[in-house]
Amino acid sequence: LTIGPTQVALAAEAARVTGVIPARVGDLVVVRLVTEGLPGERLLQSMRSGLVSAVDLDLTLLDDREKVVGGRHLTLQLGFDLWEEVFSVRADGTERRFQSLDDLEVYLAELRQVPVIPADRLEPGSRYRLRVGLQVHPIAPAEQDRVEDVIVGDQRPRREGQDQQEASVSLGRLIRFFYKGGGRDRAGQEILSGWFTRKELSDETH
Repeated sequence: LTIGPTQVALAAEAARVTGVIPARVGDLVVVRLVTEGLPGERLLQSMRSGLVSAVDLDLTLLDDREKVVGGRHLTLQLGFDLWEEVFSVRADGTERRFQSLDDLEVYLAELRQVPVIPADRLEPGSRYRLRVGLQVHPIAPAEQDRVEDVIVGDQRPRREGQDQQEASVSLGRLIRFFYKGGGRDRAGQEILSGWFTRKELSDETH
């Protein structure tokens, strides 16, 4: 099998967060994230091959001394059902389904009401800001063991509860993913919100 440079080099859009808007919903500090470049060509090729891709978001709340007050890690698992031909996004135990790529892109372009931390962790009058980091995985970390099994022909027993759907994946595509850093895109991109106080948080109800 011969792999040329054009086969190995996939289009690499810079998936990134361009806006971080903190708000409040009930007793929670939430954030609205504006993004660009998602899902992007590399993730789409993986998903349309039957694999699961992932987008990792690290949300960190900092005080005015840059001390970490709290935060969370959120993983969005992106998939494509080869039989029903619909896209899906799984996060926090829930799943959203999208009938078209346009619908998926609209959803990912503005992620609303992502919970960060209980509002009572914010001291009245103190200033805070959010730091958001983003990393994309054309092959989700939870999926990589299964992909490696396909490549090496290892027939290790599947873990209980693992998705049994067969992935229609060409060996050439898998090799391209692993040539590009093990199926991982380390952009290392981070962005900070503006400063805010507990009182200044707007009430986002929709």
